[in-house]
Amino acid sequence: MTGAHAGVILGLAMAWLHPVSASAQGLPDAARLDRLAAEYREHRERHRHGQWLMRILPVRLKPSELPQAHSVGARTTARYCTQCHELPDPAMHGASRWEGIVQRMLPRMRGEGNQGRLMQDMMQGLEAPDAGQTRIITDYLASHAGLPLAFAERDARQRDRRAAPTVPQRPGLTQALTTEDGRMFQGACSQCHDLPDPAGHRAAEWPAVVERMQANMQWMNRVVGSGSNPREPRLDPVRITGFLQAFSSDVEDRNHPR
Repeated sequence: MTGAHAGVILGLAMAWLHPVSASAQGLPDAARLDRLAAEYREHRERHRHGQWLMRILPVRLKPSELPQAHSVGARTTARYCTQCHELPDPAMHGASRWEGIVQRMLPRMRGEGNQGRLMQDMMQGLEAPDAGQTRIITDYLASHAGLPLAFAERDARQRDRRAAPTVPQRPGLTQALTTEDGRMFQGACSQCHDLPDPAGHRAAEWPAVVERMQANMQWMNRVVGSGSNPREPRLDPVRITGFLQAFSSDVEDRNHPR
């Protein structure tokens, strides 16, 4: 290998390890994006319709707390998403869902379509990403997406009969999803994101996760089933937690050792 070839290979390796700098892309660094997100939040709080935007997502992540926060993907995502609402956690949805979600946001950022003109009025200087930036955002979110519960495809006859979902090679979980606790789990979690796989956490971790999700649901004005509104379906966090713990990663490993 010649010295020139070695230099080219080294340069490609360094480019892979250290993605193109955000400054070269015309993007602020992570610290500046934290401040920018706070400024956007303050603008929403002052606007007469701002509470509507404030309730879209809870305050959870700062741009500097995103996965690979200094990458071009993270900074591009933070640059555009924080204009209108708080940052979404990429793990909220599976990879296949992010494409459609990003595409749904574009007309609103352009001041078009559903609530687009209201958004443009609320967020002065609102900008939409171009095609290349849109691809960067979508790819970034998909690359850090969550692993939702994987259901088997249903044929047309099953869909017509509203058959219960089937989780391949997990008959116990499939059956449990048809119980009252399983239906509560599905009804609660599907309001905001893809259904999480109970095996995504250990049993001891689920209570804190459910508690955090309850707070998020209340912030976003989702159905919490607390009993204060008799028209809401009953969503018992203790029973939902128990359902998730029954099929958590450590229980699954214990029942089905590899």
